[in-house]
Amino acid sequence: MNDKGVKNRTLVLLILSLIAGLMYLTPLLRFSFYDQMMDALNLTDIQIGTLGSVYAIFCVICYPVSGVLADKFSTKKLLVISNFAMALITIWYCLLPGFTSLIIIHGLYGIFSIATFWSPYLKAVRQLGSEEEQGRLYGISEGLRGIGQTIVATICLFVISGFASMSVGFRVLLIINAVVFILLMFAAIFVIPKDKIENNENKEKAKSDSIITIVITSLTSSSIWICIFVIMSGYTLWCTANGYIGTYCTRVLGISANLSSTLSIVRSYVIVFLAGFTGGFIIDKFKTKGQGMMLVFLAGAISIVAVLFTSKVTAICIIITIVLAYIVNVLKSTYWSILGDAGIPVESTGMATGIISLIALTPDMYVPIIISRFISYGESIGNLKLGFDFMLIWLLVWSVLGIFSGVILKRRKE
Repeated sequence: MNDKGVKNRTLVLLILSLIAGLMYLTPLLRFSFYDQMMDALNLTDIQIGTLGSVYAIFCVICYPVSGVLADKFSTKKLLVISNFAMALITIWYCLLPGFTSLIIIHGLYGIFSIATFWSPYLKAVRQLGSEEEQGRLYGISEGLRGIGQTIVATICLFVISGFASMSVGFRVLLIINAVVFILLMFAAIFVIPKDKIENNENKEKAKSDSIITIVITSLTSSSIWICIFVIMSGYTLWCTANGYIGTYCTRVLGISANLSSTLSIVRSYVIVFLAGFTGGFIIDKFKTKGQGMMLVFLAGAISIVAVLFTSKVTAICIIITIVLAYIVNVLKSTYWSILGDAGIPVESTGMATGIISLIALTPDMYVPIIISRFISYGESIGNLKLGFDFMLIWLLVWSVLGIFSGVILKRRKE
């Protein structure tokens, strides 16, 4: 590829990644601006939780829809539609409407951040390079997503802190998000190229078959199931470690809340950035993606066992938790690069990613329930560490499943 081609591809990857970052930052503002959101919209904890559940339900429903749309329509058009729709919804949001309207808004967020975006985004990234480059493409994209989210979130924090009225500050925050969506829409119009591959057979199938038929047919594919097992194992590790390692450090290792917050920032931003940019290059160095995934899962298992047995040596245990955070973020950054090795052709990326996501990304729904029960059980018997040990064993089990999934993927490629 000549220098111009490399520059164009880099710009396309940057725009795709920035769109992806904002696409999931705005619907999940409660993660960064929970108290401000509660104050500005006059919501209760239960109501905020309900909005999160509505968004999650619509996301899950829309995963297979996204796969069908990705193969039926132009990726570029779908990205433009997503940005335009998200901008309009966010403008409605900035009017600070009542709770019923907020439910509708978060349902619409689920539709336009997934149905018209998720599979088209994955498809567009995959088309930017050869199978030998997939790890670094997805890894770099994940790193760029993190950078974009950090920049926008920081700007929003600076802006909202400058207003005495929380409702005014939150409204301006949403306006900023809407403006960025519009800017990214125009960037998509002028930067994102047309699809490289037009597969008429795939498009005709998407037109003629119902979504239910497509889902059932896809679920008979061994390639789909290999991807589901690898991605589900990696995503479960990420959800668990990302959600609970911070509180583990505070409640089991006994570090201060301020130090725990500092470490959380390192894990949430610095590690995500490093894992995204380095993880992809690491995975691509292996002969097969299966071999790479197998060894990364193995490294995860070793780290988990190390955490389990070093909890009384605080400094060492903290270092190991940071290593574990790096490993799970490498998995999350690169597991979509396995599609080619699993036997899924580029022209089937849309449908495949939609079906895989429908099952493999469900840990969001059950991990908090399971881990919170482990912790509550430990508290109920006066042994909090035992509850967290159950969590570590849970992580170890999924690491082992990931290792076996990697072995199967490796053998399939060979």
